[in-house]
Amino acid sequence: MRRRDFAALAAASTAGALWQQACAEVEDTGGLSAETVGTLLDHQGPRGIYEDPTELERLRRAVENMIGVQRTLREFPLDPDEPPLTVFRRG
Repeated sequence: MRRRDFAALAAASTAGALWQQACAEVEDTGGLSAETVGTLLDHQGPRGIYEDPTELERLRRAVENMIGVQRTLREFPLDPDEPPLTVFRRG
């Protein structure tokens, strides 16, 4: 494995761990702290417009909502006998 490949894998692993921590925080406390959103932002690079506390609060609420939607989708019951609506075929 090349050094660049390893760095990309490590970054993806860290991002996944940070996301899981954010999901656990929402599950445990019912909300997401600004510090956690800041950590997620810092991992991806400069904060840009999210240096503004108003924009950071908007992002915090959006991420909190996204975690809720993700949980709802994962808990949605699926019938194992139901065929998929879309089938992809190579032409």
